[in-house]
Order: sequence, then C-alpha cells, then structure tokens
Amino acid sequence: MGAVLEMRRTFLGAAALLALAACGQETGPGNAGTDGVNVPAAESRALGIVGQARSIFGGVGSDDSVHASRSIPGGFTPEAIAAEPGTYRLVQINALGLQEPARVIQENGPEITLALQSGPTAAFDGGVLVATRGFGDDLITMESAGVLQALRSGGGTVTRRMETLDAQNQILTDSFACTIAPAGAEAVNLGIREATLRRFNENCRGTALIFDNIYWLDDSGSIVSSRQYVSPTVAYLRSNRL
Repeated sequence: MGAVLEMRRTFLGAAALLALAACGQETGPGNAGTDGVNVPAAESRALGIVGQARSIFGGVGSDDSVHASRSIPGGFTPEAIAAEPGTYRLVQINALGLQEPARVIQENGPEITLALQSGPTAAFDGGVLVATRGFGDDLITMESAGVLQALRSGGGTVTRRMETLDAQNQILTDSFACTIAPAGAEAVNLGIREATLRRFNENCRGTALIFDNIYWLDDSGSIVSSRQYVSPTVAYLRSNRL
C-alpha cells in the first residue's frame, strides 16, 4: 500500500503541473446542430451531450475554446466532452462554490487521476477518493482498502487511515472506523442525465473528526457518483460520471 500511495503522490504532483496550464481559461460554446432528418442514434446522442454540456459548462467564444483545448490534452469544449464522455466527470464542491468538468489524465487499472478545468487534481481508486492536490487544504492520502468490497457486499465495516497537513506543513495521520450501509435506490441527477442508482452511506469516526460519505452504484457495482470528504476547508467533493 505504501508503494501505491507514493506512486499517487508522484503522478498527482505531475498532474497538478499539467492541470495548472488550464487555470483561468474558459470553454467556448461553439456551434452544433441537426435538421432532425436521418441522424444516426450515436450522432444524435452526441449532439444532445454537446447541447447539455454547453448549458452546464458555459463558455465565452470559439477562440478561447481552442486555446483551452490545447491546455490539457482532450480539452474541455462541449464537443470534446461529447466525443469521449467516459473520460470526463462533473465535479462539484459546494464549500468552494465550484462546479466544473474534470478530465481523466492518468489511469492505472482502477486508479485514475482527474484534472479539474481550473487546475486542481483528485485521485480515485475504483471510484473511492484517495488524494487531492491544488485546493490548498488537501487530502494527502486516504486508504481505500476494503471500501469497494464492503459496497459490493451490501455493507460492512472498514478501518481507514487519513493523512493531512497541519498549519506547519507537517503530516498528520488519523485512523477512522467506518460503517458502510445501504440506503436503497435513488434517482440521481448526474448533470447531463439522470439514473436510478443504489445508494450507500459511509459514516467514519476518528479521534477528532466525523464525516459521512455517499456512494451511488450501478447494477454492476461500479461507483457512478459519490460525495466524499476532503478536508475541513474543502469539505466534500461530489463527482459524477457523465
């Protein structure tokens, strides 16, 4: 586990440098349409995603959209999102007033790193948040072992270890006793679509901190959407698969 966490630290640092190149850029709306005649199903769905992505993510012009597209491979234009919707997520952090697209920039089996359009990064292991960088008050590492197994088994208890930084940039470690329990089926708004998913609540208690995560799973047991704790300042990060 230590080697995996160290690898996460390495590629998260590199991801943050890459993602910062996109900081301050805005996506452009572009133009796309159809006359509604003989449009293949895949094309029709892509055009629908383009329109919905525009309404969510906004923009200021085609020149800016081209520039943003070059900042991070794949870009954040509605057309790029429509072409590869599985590569993107919609990220929301209420405490920071943030809602924006994020793109997968690193993938190693179930482990992925997302780069938000504004620069910060977040790493997940099978959909379980394990680290963030670029928010200031970041989650250095959070063990994910046992969480997916408990979710797929219908619930359970796990012990998780969290590392954070204090005001002197010293790493603080705390252990949490976490209980994962099913909460039934729920209709979930994923940003550009709605899906009925199985909800699980995770309650974690440490020596000085209690937090509650939420996971929404599809029929295959994959995490489609989640709300997971980051830090006292950032609070919770919501991530939706498009």
